[in-house]
Amino acid sequence: SMAEREATVPKIHSHVAGIAAHAVTQSLVTLDEVAELTEGGSHYPLFMLTLQNLHRTLGKQDLATLFNKSKVNLLQTLPEADRSKDRLSELLDDRSLGFLCPLLRIQAELWDQLEADQNPSALYKWIKDNLEPAHHVDKSFISALVTVVVKFISQEASGAEKCQEREKALLEKYKPVLNAFLNNHTDLQVVAVYALQTYCFSLEFPKGMLRRWFINLYDLDVIEEDAFLKWCEDITDAYPGKREALFQVNTWLTWLETVSSEEEDEEDA
Repeated sequence: SMAEREATVPKIHSHVAGIAAHAVTQSLVTLDEVAELTEGGSHYPLFMLTLQNLHRTLGKQDLATLFNKSKVNLLQTLPEADRSKDRLSELLDDRSLGFLCPLLRIQAELWDQLEADQNPSALYKWIKDNLEPAHHVDKSFISALVTVVVKFISQEASGAEKCQEREKALLEKYKPVLNAFLNNHTDLQVVAVYALQTYCFSLEFPKGMLRRWFINLYDLDVIEEDAFLKWCEDITDAYPGKREALFQVNTWLTWLETVSSEEEDEEDA
């Protein structure tokens, strides 16, 4: 292995990274193929060094384009001990590669913003001032925004006398911010549902929580029925807890499908 050869060949990772970067620029291998070699943190920091080499030869813009076209999950190239978004953010910044993942810290930043000022219009203004419009339709931004809003509302409502009413009232308060980015974007609404699923999974699915949020998001016209049904039919392992989530909201989804087909029948009539 490379680690064993490090003793006899100093800087072996740097040599191999140079060769890998050259091979990528010559289209002999893809970035995804190099990432596969480093999955699970093996040969770390080979992939980071390859990206640094590519940064030098291709420049910022071309590397960003190449990286965005790839399906590389940078977290998977890190050793397990370093596998967190905050740590990845630090590592990229250290190597002047932060531009590859501009939204890595967005969830922490949104949370700080909400804690500093709870006003929905202040949150919206902060997003407008700090995020380029191109990122407004980015899945990682939508996921971060929804996670932060759900977490914030849950914390604010917990312990309140009429907890569930407070939850819905708070959602109504932040609805304009969510609508601003989710309206007419069914695909992003599906991402929003996955963010909610993942958050509930992280709390080990508190009884009734997911179903309650589904109902409120639907009643307040934040998420449309198409998005809920798409989420239901979608098959992916990218987000944890799907099976458990479906179990939690099964009856409600059945009701939604009935309503949906009745409306179609009325339109046909």
